[in-house]
Amino acid sequence: MIAIDTTVLIDEFRAKGSPLAPVNRVLLQFANEPLVVPSVVAGEFLDGAWMVSKERAEQAMRLLRTRRICGIDLETAAIYARLVARLRKQGKLGGRSQNDLWVAATAISEGAVLLTRNPADFSGIEGLEVRGYGATD
Repeated sequence: MIAIDTTVLIDEFRAKGSPLAPVNRVLLQFANEPLVVPSVVAGEFLDGAWMVSKERAEQAMRLLRTRRICGIDLETAAIYARLVARLRKQGKLGGRSQNDLWVAATAISEGAVLLTRNPADFSGIEGLEVRGYGATD
């Protein structure tokens, strides 16, 4: 299973289906894997779309409706709490995005590999497998 980060949705939206786009080439590598979108990712993606226009938000909703959105349940909340506490005790929490930590917890809870253009945002998170790609891969 592959959980996709907000960067993937943004790149996919911008690529407009081009098979040459790095994001689409990477997604093709996972064609046989189920894709999930953490609800936090869906929220971030829609927030950015609404900042542009109502029309962009409607386009973003159409894209999201083609994906399975996974929410935050008690297991995910417990994973989030453990990883935040661990990072805080290690002195590695500062500067991290709370949303990224929820995305990581959701991927772990789903048993999914996290696909992102920004793997450094998820470094040092125990139990999280991250697959990165570059904008020019």
